[in-house]
Amino acid sequence: MSTIALAFDLGGTELRGALVERSGEVVKRVSAPTLAGAGSEAVIGQIIALADRLLKEHPQAKVSGIGMCAPGPLDPKAGI
Repeated sequence: MSTIALAFDLGGTELRGALVERSGEVVKRVSAPTLAGAGSEAVIGQIIALADRLLKEHPQAKVSGIGMCAPGPLDPKAGI
């Protein structure tokens, strides 16, 4: 594996993450229940934990980008 992207889908009940090759092939998928009720810091922590999990399983991967999908607008100034 050479260059990959990290992809995240933030849903109301589930957070999903994946490593995706340039060709579009999904190399690895992970998921966890979304801790939306715990606040933005908890959700950001979940995203970081899923990214760490994906990259630890594929340490040779070189990340070229990160994609994020969410059901509503993200607000970087507010932390999510």
